[in-house]
Amino acid sequence: MSIHADDEFNLRLALDSELDDVTPHAGLANLVIARYRKGRRRRFAGVVGLFVVFVGIGVPAGIASTSGGAPDGAGPVPLRLGSYTLTLPDRFHLTDAKTAPCATGAGAAQETAAVASGVCVLMFFMPPASPVQAGQDVPRGAREVTVGHYRAWLAPPGYMLSGDGTALVIEGDGQDLVIGASGLSRSALVSLVSAGLSAA
Repeated sequence: MSIHADDEFNLRLALDSELDDVTPHAGLANLVIARYRKGRRRRFAGVVGLFVVFVGIGVPAGIASTSGGAPDGAGPVPLRLGSYTLTLPDRFHLTDAKTAPCATGAGAAQETAAVASGVCVLMFFMPPASPVQAGQDVPRGAREVTVGHYRAWLAPPGYMLSGDGTALVIEGDGQDLVIGASGLSRSALVSLVSAGLSAA
């Protein structure tokens, strides 16, 4: 019979049942229990020691990353939507598109946003207004611009539901990509998109 003691009581009972026909020295049970307690204390000390080591390593690493290690934006920020990627400068950081300052409230199924101090950039897909020839669903007053190799239009003021930003509409197959921004001039938005937009 093997002894599987979970605690001191079970160990004492197991020893008593195994050694009931042997007359051991009076302190043998106490010696076995003392060794068992010593082993438990060592295991507990080992677990606490590992915890202290991990905390000791993790806290300085966490402090360094938040207060002076790498800067907040340690490189270009990729704003991805579908097959499109708009690479933004490192001063931007990604944010929730529904709560972004430049959110349209249009409830687009797919949208993504990034913000920087005083600037917000939002990308979303919008179905063309009509299934007619390309360019026929462009908003009235829009101005055609060259954005890399894309066919695009600068939408007139008020095109985005937020009303206070500029919007660039890039014609796509079956859906148009809208890149809206608040806090950027029209020329700055065109430059930003020309330099950073790519499709997979």
